[in-house]
Amino acid sequence: MAGGTSRGGPGGEGSAWWCPRARAGGTVYRADVSRVASTHHPVQNDGLIEQTEKRMLEKYQVVISGRTLDGAPLSSVKAEVGEAFHLRDEQLDRMLSGKPRVVSRSTTAEGAERLLARLRALGLEAHAELLAENRDEAPSAPRPGSGNPPASRPAAGNPPQADGQELFALAGPQSPAHNHTAAPMVLEALPADGVTCPKCGESQPKRTLCRACGLDMPRYLASKEAEEREQREARTAELAARRPGTAALSRPGGDRPALLSLGFAGRFGRLDYFAASLFSTLLWLIPVWLAVVTGKNAFAGLGMLLSFVYALRCIALRLHDTGRTGWMALIAVVPVIGALMALALLFIGGEEEHNEYGPAPAEAGVGRALLTLAACVAVSGFVYGAITDSPERMMRFAQAMGAGEDSPAFDEEMGEAPFQDEPVRYARSNRIDIYVIAGCGDCDAMLAWLHGNGLHPAVYHVDSDRQAAERLHAMIGGTGRIQLPVLEVNGEVLPGNPAIGEVHEYLRQAEQ
Repeated sequence: MAGGTSRGGPGGEGSAWWCPRARAGGTVYRADVSRVASTHHPVQNDGLIEQTEKRMLEKYQVVISGRTLDGAPLSSVKAEVGEAFHLRDEQLDRMLSGKPRVVSRSTTAEGAERLLARLRALGLEAHAELLAENRDEAPSAPRPGSGNPPASRPAAGNPPQADGQELFALAGPQSPAHNHTAAPMVLEALPADGVTCPKCGESQPKRTLCRACGLDMPRYLASKEAEEREQREARTAELAARRPGTAALSRPGGDRPALLSLGFAGRFGRLDYFAASLFSTLLWLIPVWLAVVTGKNAFAGLGMLLSFVYALRCIALRLHDTGRTGWMALIAVVPVIGALMALALLFIGGEEEHNEYGPAPAEAGVGRALLTLAACVAVSGFVYGAITDSPERMMRFAQAMGAGEDSPAFDEEMGEAPFQDEPVRYARSNRIDIYVIAGCGDCDAMLAWLHGNGLHPAVYHVDSDRQAAERLHAMIGGTGRIQLPVLEVNGEVLPGNPAIGEVHEYLRQAEQ
């Protein structure tokens, strides 16, 4: 039997060759598998092979839109994206710049699906685009019996696939000249005859239930979309609740707080803050001028109060723009430190996205700041000229700026009371000149004390008597602030609202 054949010669129908081996179990037959496969299993599904190879040759690019799925700031997912893709800081900054970025230029359908799933799991909005040059290119069907099919290759003009690692290049989207007008196509439509399970990642022909985990994929995607929408609405409501009474988040971008307001809601950019700071100067300068003209120091006090509150508002809104609480504006009342903080806020940049205090303010026009600066310079020049026009007004200005100071007419300190314990009579020969101004409480108190002790001074109103004002300036000297009343007792000048005890020392007492 050695050397014989079974059912035909070699190469015939159902032929097999055999060789004897020295084994206890007898002769062992070894089938020629390649010949059997080529003769008994001819390829019958040429169309399926062609479709499969066509899909293998299709190339896609994956693009992130520069937004998150839930509308949150990109900074909230920056750390997770960097950890997931092992990116450095400069790569992360380029990727999450808020602009569309191509993170994979040429990849297969399955590679695009996997990368999209990872990006969406991290909260990034992304889609896949089918390259137009690959969409029209079809591979030639292999000829039966021609051996192995031709190897798949990328479409002409496209770089080889990097299996999603092109994310590290982070180049911007190609121009139409280089991209050959890539046709946008989202993941849900890629490809038409297949689908990837959003839960387990199984790639399979298009169907409703996943063949791996049994998930109802359309219903699952719908529920995920509804859940993401609810999360966005909840986040919006939460941010609005943290700022009760305001609707800054619902305003379109570009709104900014009014300059003429005392509200503490919203954000000020640097130019708006500069303009508002100049306006706060006008709020006290104009009332002080009114106090000088009318002699009513109450105007100056009211203006200073309004200016202080408005300045706190400006600092608070500028702090909001930097993401800090407005309560830090109270630091402004601390000497030196408050001034340094107010100055530093002119140079510190603000946040470019929404924060809990409202949307980012629109770019403030330079015109608003220049207009406020011009108004401040004009009013300052006018007030300065009006005050320095006469000594009387300079006196009134000095009184207005000291309106908030405490100047009691009668000191209760030790050393001023001995003459109050027993009646004191003053000689009628005492010569007393007193310089006063209308509306001065200290002046009225001093006059009342003099008259009560039988003294009759010569009273000079420096706000209405120009000669008296000039004489007082010549007597006191200098051009600085003069506090009234000023007395001249028996040839001795007592400036700066002297105490009763000091006046008593220069008065001559009547003989007993």
